[in-house]
Amino acid sequence: MIFTDFAPNESWDDALLSLRLLFQPWRWKNGNEKELVKQKILTLFNISRLKFNVSLFLTGRSALYNLLKSFNLPKGSEVLVQAFTCEAVVLPIIQLGLKPVYIDIESETYSIYFNKLTSKLVNRLTKVLILQHTFGLTPKYRKDILRLAQEKGLIVIEDLAHGFNPSIFKPSGFDKIRSQQTLRVNNKFFHFYLFSFGRSKLLSSVFGGAIISSPVKSPSYQAGEKGEVLNGTMRLWKNPAYPSYFFIFRCLLYKPLTMLIKSTYDIYLGKILHYFVNRFGILIPEVTQQEKKGQFNSLFNKAYPNALSILLLHQLNKFDRIQKQRRKISGFYFRHFGKRVKRAGSESNNDSGGSRSDGGLIRFPLLIRNRDKVLLKAAKQNIFLGKWYNQAVAPKDLDLDRVEYKAGSCPVAEDICKKIINLPTNISQNEAERVVRILNDVI
Repeated sequence: MIFTDFAPNESWDDALLSLRLLFQPWRWKNGNEKELVKQKILTLFNISRLKFNVSLFLTGRSALYNLLKSFNLPKGSEVLVQAFTCEAVVLPIIQLGLKPVYIDIESETYSIYFNKLTSKLVNRLTKVLILQHTFGLTPKYRKDILRLAQEKGLIVIEDLAHGFNPSIFKPSGFDKIRSQQTLRVNNKFFHFYLFSFGRSKLLSSVFGGAIISSPVKSPSYQAGEKGEVLNGTMRLWKNPAYPSYFFIFRCLLYKPLTMLIKSTYDIYLGKILHYFVNRFGILIPEVTQQEKKGQFNSLFNKAYPNALSILLLHQLNKFDRIQKQRRKISGFYFRHFGKRVKRAGSESNNDSGGSRSDGGLIRFPLLIRNRDKVLLKAAKQNIFLGKWYNQAVAPKDLDLDRVEYKAGSCPVAEDICKKIINLPTNISQNEAERVVRILNDVI
């Protein structure tokens, strides 16, 4: 069985670690691993010498919620986001009484189209821009977008939940930022990085999220003019409470159960177990029914427990090896489907000093016309391909009215949603060849 969406990051070493933790509840909430994770994140991305801060949360949407809340924006303030995104980005905005303003995308890196962005910057209520690195591709117009945001005094949050090109974090890439620290404060330009460690992301601890921020103090709009500098970022939010022991217990079940399902799916035992797990709600869903109704779920607005830090630290320690495999498989797909895709990862990108991707994509995007036929054909062979995203604001069963998206407002994103499939990248060469053989018959 090959899955794009289901536990793409997991292996038996992850499962065994999680299984051992089930019998060590004294390590579940508190421990040293949380600080080790922060250090590892900074050193892994070559930014430790700049002394950036890392704040951990139970989920990426909790991290975004608390960051936006710390800005004390007036109700009705606008947050610019792209279409071709998910509810986890939009629901925190709405929960805080802010207004999401959707911008159409370009079809090369599936990120904000610069010309569409400029037409949206006509309202003084616009305060924040969220720049999404879709599939881990650096946005085609990132340099222009950041320059414009600085000119307009916008807060920028780069959403790296899907992944990123590590070159944007290289010291050479940060030299410009560091040299502009005073400029950023005086000119009201503030820059944050959002991560997610959910089960379908680049690094997985089942749930998890982080904000990386510079030591520059955070903006607040409550007490004065736009961009007034108040308290340091880390002091602007209260640390939320930990999730319950039962919540953590269910999280720790995820990796062992999903590996058992995946390894026995072809002999039907996995199918039976998968049905049983879903039928009785043994695992916590990635997106809850409340969220599918367009409502922010405070269940996930919690602190990051130590048990999940242990799982994440294990994945961080093998990150380079996994990325090497993703690069290999992504390159293999491109050699077979290159005529059908624009390889954003091979394009020059002046602001990052290299390509728009290091090649290690979380998923390999492919646009096709006969998507349903392709997905059905693959599923019959126990290959389950992804559909990130099949709606302008995913998931498909989300009510778009509840997230204030107007149908037809972002036509490029909506067209891509009808055609896109995602191929798995964290798989073996033999499995990738099997995927290609099946797709060659139907596309």
